[in-house]
Amino acid sequence: MDDSELVRAPFNHVLGTAFTNVPAFSNTDDGVFHIERHYMHGVFLGVKWQCVEYARRWLLLKKSCVFKSVRFAADIWTQLKYVERVTDEKQFRLIPHANGSPTKPQVDSFLIYSISEEQPVGHIAVICDVGPDYIRIAEQNVKFHYWNGEYAREIRMVEKDGLYYLEDEDPMHGWMEIEDENNELKPLDESVINMIHPRYQERLPIGKIQRCAIPEKSDVTRDGWLNKDNPPEEFFIEHFLDNFQRVNISSNHLVYYKINVDFLLATAETSNELHQMFLEATKRVIDDDALLTRFGIPKRLWNRLRRSWNDEQHLTMTGRLDLVFNGEQTKVLEYHADNTTALFESAIIQKKWAEIGELPSSFTSGRRLHQILVNNWKIMDITAPIHLLINDNQEEMLTALYMQSVLKEANVSSKLFIGTDQLFWKDDRIVDKDGELVQVVWKLWVWDTVLRDEQSAEHQDDEHPRISDILLHEQIKIIEPFWKIITKNRALLSVLWEMYPNHSHLLRAEWNLTDETKEILFVNKPMYGSDGDGIYQERFALNNYDGHQPVISSWIIREKFGGFVVREAENSNANENSCVIPCCIVWEEEK
Repeated sequence: MDDSELVRAPFNHVLGTAFTNVPAFSNTDDGVFHIERHYMHGVFLGVKWQCVEYARRWLLLKKSCVFKSVRFAADIWTQLKYVERVTDEKQFRLIPHANGSPTKPQVDSFLIYSISEEQPVGHIAVICDVGPDYIRIAEQNVKFHYWNGEYAREIRMVEKDGLYYLEDEDPMHGWMEIEDENNELKPLDESVINMIHPRYQERLPIGKIQRCAIPEKSDVTRDGWLNKDNPPEEFFIEHFLDNFQRVNISSNHLVYYKINVDFLLATAETSNELHQMFLEATKRVIDDDALLTRFGIPKRLWNRLRRSWNDEQHLTMTGRLDLVFNGEQTKVLEYHADNTTALFESAIIQKKWAEIGELPSSFTSGRRLHQILVNNWKIMDITAPIHLLINDNQEEMLTALYMQSVLKEANVSSKLFIGTDQLFWKDDRIVDKDGELVQVVWKLWVWDTVLRDEQSAEHQDDEHPRISDILLHEQIKIIEPFWKIITKNRALLSVLWEMYPNHSHLLRAEWNLTDETKEILFVNKPMYGSDGDGIYQERFALNNYDGHQPVISSWIIREKFGGFVVREAENSNANENSCVIPCCIVWEEEK
């Protein structure tokens, strides 16, 4: 069967099961790195659903063994010499056989691929069957299709001059056999988990973040590190570059934040968990008339809001969680589910700054964000042109120009409009100045502004629609949908606290202060922006670096963490003028 005929499985779906009880899960695409650690019985297996995770899980379940951490799958060939049994720490040697070996591949061996253009970190699979002229393998993060049998795919094997060669589309080092002369290695008895040695069971590491400075390189202030032929970069140069460089250069030093891999992974997992919690709280509000009233949603819009929640879950692209970390705990300040401030800086600027400034690593905390955005726009499979609607605001223009470049890379056509002066009524539909029907909108107008516009509308303009006419139009798809007016509302923090009291990632949030809560320091947060009634949220002591307090602005792209940027804030409040400080990941030596 041709690859184009295979059915691609969504993330987390089981592709198939080999060796009786070792399922392989879909990672959606080999360009996707979900940055979520997977543990089984306290034993770290790897990142979901990468190839190394599958190999480790198979090894634990079928051989009661583990192998140490490596940076890339290809490194297994040169850096792994043995596996260790988790019950008694006994080591079993790994015997490498290069492709073109006189030793025929054996079942229960690892197949190791080398680094190539298509496999930038290499690959590992498990051999589950050997025939006269083929082997069959089980694996993750290659084809993403449902298996037809108890293996992922078959690879041709040829014998020539007494040597065995495996012929696949990607280059490989060879196979590694686990030495087990006395047949000692047995499947893990999952009913007696206390037999696992404590050395292999670990608490989830939190990670480290540190504010650093290095001597300034002259290149960072010269022209040329940004591309003037690229519209968002040109706009950034004109309107934001001077302030960015002023903030990031102090006393002839470049300031930056440095994190380790554990901090990246912990932030990803925290972000994914919080996103799901915010969605559960959103549903609770939407289903409750009393809460909708308390959230200030006019009754005439309740049905519209509920239809949006039921029918438009998929019409979302970005959201930004503001997190704080004190060295031991990560807490959420709020969820900007309807705001894209700092998206361009997260995805593009900090990476280029890290390279030109020669930071310790060019692997920034938002390095993958751009490609994740491109991939997700492709997945949405939108055929109509997207109309980008923004207010007359420099920050919104920068974000919109950047998103246009993303859409172009994803082969999605788009048009950008400031305000509604170039949009017109045509019967009960809306068209742009070129007469093109407005069918899909990606907006930067926040929903509370739209709600105020709808509430203040006394009459309909016969020529131009109001912004509320467009974004609440039943025949226009809106990306980010109407239900996000609940998710982004700070009052949802109180609902979250009621649903998940004392959760490790939440700060106490109350509608009103009582005699008991008056003893605790609280911050008053308006429901929307800086206006109106709100809630009280417990204060949280941030890490303080000589007066600088980092807030982790963590991006949720569609349903998953996509990366983050550090913004330095005052008084636990990452407002829209907070300064973006590049953050790089230093890959520390694994223990």
